[in-house]
Amino acid sequence: MTTISTRPRSSTRHRATTRARGRLRSLAAAVTVTALALAGCQGGTDEATSSAGGSGSGGDTSAQVSVLLDWAPNPDHVALYTAQHSGAYADAGVDVEFTTPSNTADAAREVSLGRADLAISYEPDTLIAVEQGLDVVSVAALVPTSLTSLIAKRDTGITSAADLEGRTVALSGLASQQPTIDFIAREAGIDPASISTPNVQQSLSQALLTDQADAIFGAFRNIEGIELGERTDVVILPVTELGVPDYSELVIIANPVRLRDDAAYADRVRAFLAGTADGQQAALSDRATALRAMAPPTKDSYDPESLERMIDATLDLLPETGFGRQSGEDWSTYARWMHSNGLLDSEVDGASATTNDYLPAS
Repeated sequence: MTTISTRPRSSTRHRATTRARGRLRSLAAAVTVTALALAGCQGGTDEATSSAGGSGSGGDTSAQVSVLLDWAPNPDHVALYTAQHSGAYADAGVDVEFTTPSNTADAAREVSLGRADLAISYEPDTLIAVEQGLDVVSVAALVPTSLTSLIAKRDTGITSAADLEGRTVALSGLASQQPTIDFIAREAGIDPASISTPNVQQSLSQALLTDQADAIFGAFRNIEGIELGERTDVVILPVTELGVPDYSELVIIANPVRLRDDAAYADRVRAFLAGTADGQQAALSDRATALRAMAPPTKDSYDPESLERMIDATLDLLPETGFGRQSGEDWSTYARWMHSNGLLDSEVDGASATTNDYLPAS
């Protein structure tokens, strides 16, 4: 259990994460229809232009890499932007273009279709995409632990899952949330039906602050948890403390067919991951560098003091060594959990959805 004390400062952040299986169901068909048309342009992203302020100053010699973010720049992306800010990508020989999606479900589709070299996604989404037949594989864990949490005001008396009986827990409507809450309730020995779970869309924080709900589920402990803690005393219960197996909240996904068939693409992926590893190490070594790197892309999104606390909370979750490494066994365990709880329609070999082959040597 994490406790965050009241602070007299607040900021507003709108995060729309989409892990809904239904939004991915049509993607496999789209890949089938367009695969032949795209076969001749898999390397098209090589000609993408660098974003303004990119680290690659030598565009003639740096290999260009297009990376689709999961959402707008935020502290979860600290390793990426520190790599860009510090010149780590340029040193690795890549010129990186970060773009924001119109929908967070775009990641798997765009990588599978070859329209983005890489994307930031989530372990659950990656497993769902693999089940649907999309060509994606996780090549690194960007945030190697879960961030999703149950958050309640301290004065509600909610300090464990057992305290949720007869309570109202607001959700944001993602397909994974209701089955997860039901699982948490069963693990705590209470009837899931006793918990009211209104869908408040992207108003989770507001629902808690205005007492529309006793607790909220789906917020990130290192982002919304910080913001809410600045306005009131809150209790934060990460899903791993509620019986859910740990998983990588953010992962970097690539196209396994291109990795196999396109040596230049595989080299760009390796170089990008090497630069990101150096960026993460720079951020961990000097948090002031991380803050300077994140300030421009997050301007007007966060109060500077809030941003600093969010970056600190995020860096505390990142490994000092072994950037990005993933456990196939852990992925298999989580895939089995998803299937057992209705988040996957069929059994997926979780270990096949991830690889460490393109990471820099430890």
